[in-house]
Amino acid sequence: MAYSQEIQNLIDKFSLFPGIGPKTAQRFVFYLLRINQGDLDDFIDDLEKIKSISFCENCFNFSSQKICPICQDPKRDKSIITVIAEPQDLMAVEKTGEYRGVYHVLGGLIDTVQNVGPREIKIKELLGRLKNFTVNEVIFALNSTIEGEGTMLYLVNLIKKDPQLNKIKLTKIARGLPLGGEIEYADEITLSEALRGRKII
Repeated sequence: MAYSQEIQNLIDKFSLFPGIGPKTAQRFVFYLLRINQGDLDDFIDDLEKIKSISFCENCFNFSSQKICPICQDPKRDKSIITVIAEPQDLMAVEKTGEYRGVYHVLGGLIDTVQNVGPREIKIKELLGRLKNFTVNEVIFALNSTIEGEGTMLYLVNLIKKDPQLNKIKLTKIARGLPLGGEIEYADEITLSEALRGRKII
């Protein structure tokens, strides 16, 4: 027997989530159908609030404000910028409790197979930050993949050949991460060691 259209619509929507197939999507929907009205209202309210979230104008992390709390924090060292691919990578680094600088979220990696070039990610904005603010070090914390390494080399080349920027110290997190590993899924201890053991590029 087919589900009602309302239920099927929800299953279809949850199936669009990365890594979620129809069976898991179905479990999500049936869970929502069984929870009490108060919990369901809270869930719907939280979904509504997502509409107010966009990007920090400074670092491009997700934020409900124009400038995110990390960029606003006076205790953060604004002279050190860690370059990451996605906001979830930022959260992985933050969990280490080791890092007190700020971030720049590229919003992806250069990937010619997927037609993602330098113009599709926040490279121009990074160079603007490096030119307009006092930055002593840029740490590259990109995935240990062909795309991550390629993006890092592209950025290093841009920075080193710019006379206005070539005095900035360029480092990358140490190889505590396995080749092909993704920042988002690394544990706190591995990431802490990678940050402490970062290498000059």
